[in-house]
Amino acid sequence: MNPDILVPLTIFGGAAVVLWKFFEGRHKERMAMIEKGVTPADFKSTAPPFRLWQGSVLSNLKWGLLFVFAGIGLLVGQQLEYYFGFHEESAVFGSILITGGCALIIFYFIAAKKLKEKKEDDEG
Repeated sequence: MNPDILVPLTIFGGAAVVLWKFFEGRHKERMAMIEKGVTPADFKSTAPPFRLWQGSVLSNLKWGLLFVFAGIGLLVGQQLEYYFGFHEESAVFGSILITGGCALIIFYFIAAKKLKEKKEDDEG
């Protein structure tokens, strides 16, 4: 079989199987709930549901710092390759990791300060 055809078939076939199994499992779960006489409201907790788009301020800060510093690391690595003649990917990859790590360290100090301030406000 031609490999040019095999790759798209595998990708789309795999996605189709995953979707099929997802919907089949959801259907079986709903049918079992109907048989038992249980409603979905019985499983809801009092905690607010998880929403991916509503993260905490500190979580958004962490990801923002990480992506900004990773971008800076990418630029620094490319400049190292251009001006100093590094012909490997190691300069770019290493600088992305170093600046990303610096971003997470900066986030740690900011988050620790915010949590300390919040703790002092709660106590006082």
